[in-house]
Amino acid sequence: MKRVLVALLVVPLVVAAIFGVLGLVFRRRGSSFPVLASVVSQWLIAYMLWTLAATLAESYGLFERQGHLGYTRSGFGLFAIIFGVWQYRLARAGAVRQASRVFAWSQIGWLLLVLAEHGALG
Repeated sequence: MKRVLVALLVVPLVVAAIFGVLGLVFRRRGSSFPVLASVVSQWLIAYMLWTLAATLAESYGLFERQGHLGYTRSGFGLFAIIFGVWQYRLARAGAVRQASRVFAWSQIGWLLLVLAEHGALG
């Protein structure tokens, strides 16, 4: 269990911190690396938190097992790549407010998707 917690908590935090530091180091006008580092670190932290929340919810029996895992890491990975690219393109174009909205609304969308898959919405 400790190895799982280390893998779920420490590794994404370290990678996000590295991207954050690299974004600060290579910050210059017109550079796309700080934007990329910001988007990647946000999605890594989101991946970590969703994985932790899903593991805790399933271990405490909040979601019934339906023969398959409702939360799949690959499913959220694909979701994160699609919306992360959209967020990056908006931020790169200068629409920072819209890029942050894409991130926030995609998290709400993922929550609704997971809840609907487990029958919590009706």
